[in-house]
Amino acid sequence: MLSLKPVLSLEQSTRLFEELVGIASLITLAVLLGLATQLWVVSILLAFTIYIVRNLYYFWRFVSLIRSQEARPIRAPFGIWGEVYEAYFEKLYQDKRHIKRLRSETQQVQQAMDLLPDMHISLTRKFRIEWVNQSAENLLGLRQTDVGQKITNLMRQPEMLSYLESGEFDETVEFYASAESTRRLSAQIVPYFEKHYLLIIRDITDAHNLSQIRRDFVANASHELRTPLTVLNGYLELMLDAPDSIPQVWQAPLNQMHTQSLRMQNIIGDLLTLSSMESDNLNVVAGPVNVRAMLTKLQQDALQLSDGQHEISFSLETDFGLMGMGEPLRSVFTNLVSNAIRYTPKGGRINVRWYKNDKALVYEVKDTGIGIAREHIPRLTERFYRVDTARSRSTGGTGLGLAIVKHILERHRAKLVVLSRLKVGSTFRCEFPLSLGLPAEEVEA
Repeated sequence: MLSLKPVLSLEQSTRLFEELVGIASLITLAVLLGLATQLWVVSILLAFTIYIVRNLYYFWRFVSLIRSQEARPIRAPFGIWGEVYEAYFEKLYQDKRHIKRLRSETQQVQQAMDLLPDMHISLTRKFRIEWVNQSAENLLGLRQTDVGQKITNLMRQPEMLSYLESGEFDETVEFYASAESTRRLSAQIVPYFEKHYLLIIRDITDAHNLSQIRRDFVANASHELRTPLTVLNGYLELMLDAPDSIPQVWQAPLNQMHTQSLRMQNIIGDLLTLSSMESDNLNVVAGPVNVRAMLTKLQQDALQLSDGQHEISFSLETDFGLMGMGEPLRSVFTNLVSNAIRYTPKGGRINVRWYKNDKALVYEVKDTGIGIAREHIPRLTERFYRVDTARSRSTGGTGLGLAIVKHILERHRAKLVVLSRLKVGSTFRCEFPLSLGLPAEEVEA
């Protein structure tokens, strides 16, 4: 059965009735005045004026209420204006309750943020501070009075300024709290809502110190092992060079010992290189790097290493060089090409490109080799991580090459992109920021 919902509530109907009664009263007054005075036009205008003045008065009063945001209800007039006043006060009451609830929830969120050990700073898209939590006040010296200030005026660390200017916030940036401080911080910007950033800063001093202790231990141990290993390898080579003085039964063990000692030397060399790349006190000085000349020489080395077993092509599509560290960059380029040769079967193709796009200068090595399963790609740059341990050892790999590549690229604010399909091939792409690019005339020949 169809039920009809009433258009007006009982209270609204009462207000409408009051308004109609008021209008009827004015009409009656006009009629009585007209009969008594015979001035019908004056009587009608008088009644109409009273009605207009009444509405103007309540309208002006209503505007005053809105401007003052009076929360305490006043006596509402009769008629339609009574309904308007009551609706206003009801909406005002609801809004105040909503604001009170929002304020309470905001305070809860603020208190929760203040309890977090990490520093959180809300920023506008122009990097102006909106609010800071208690940890940011305690550890960075920021205050609520800094709201509205640009974060770049208060945090002047070069790494932080470069990070903000880059606009690339997918990765974190590490820096010291100040020039005199030993406290190490890690920061990342996360966009939220439509026009806001959340700057999250963590104190990683303890983790950084532990990592430094580990790196120092590896570097020192590798350095100390280098001398005895060199002596051992020297005696092995001496014995292998005089086969007649060595019993036949010792020939195979000595060859195996020599092979493994050379492999240990390569591992120690890579460990020392990796430690130097990770060190905060790297002594390698950056300068102009002629990438075209470097890759031209690398092409000759690659053809020699392949020994005619692969189809190798080099496409040098730009004359741009780089402002960087020459020998470490040579290590990156060589490592990726030698890996492609090592893991590409005989008859496969290897294409090396150096080109410039709208976002970066790119060094790319693409092969038709054995490929890498998807689950292994995220871990390729870990130390000693091998997809196929037996194959890596048989080809002479140490498991440190891509870890070295990663750290050298990080030193140049570049990133390594790996694309691969099993049994199809792999693409290793080094993307250098355009800010490191040098035109041909600025690069030494």
